[in-house]
Amino acid sequence: MKEAVKLVLALAAGTIIGAWGIPMLRAQTAAHPAYVVAEVHVTDPAGFMNYAKQVPASLAPYHGKTLARALPDVREGPPANGDIVVIGFDSLQDANRWYQSPEYSKLIPLRQQSATTRVMIVDGLAQ
Repeated sequence: MKEAVKLVLALAAGTIIGAWGIPMLRAQTAAHPAYVVAEVHVTDPAGFMNYAKQVPASLAPYHGKTLARALPDVREGPPANGDIVVIGFDSLQDANRWYQSPEYSKLIPLRQQSATTRVMIVDGLAQ
């Protein structure tokens, strides 16, 4: 009888620990947001406008959203060489898929011909 009680208690403890632990594991494997951060110094405004008009359509399939676009107020370090653009994505995978997509790949030369840029992809923190 004692063995049966021990078994029931062990099963109950395992169930409680599992019920508590599974959400914790899911939280650790949940997708983190990611950001494309670009420093953009426009050298050909008309050419850049052609590029900029086409970017939103390329973002949509990858859940990308422009979060910021402005000349930064630099507090430390050298001045920025143009505007800073921040585009948010649901995951690092979405950000990379967008950047390598056929839709955006055809726009890269337009950007490069009309602006001097630095483009970075940054993995965000879990929310």
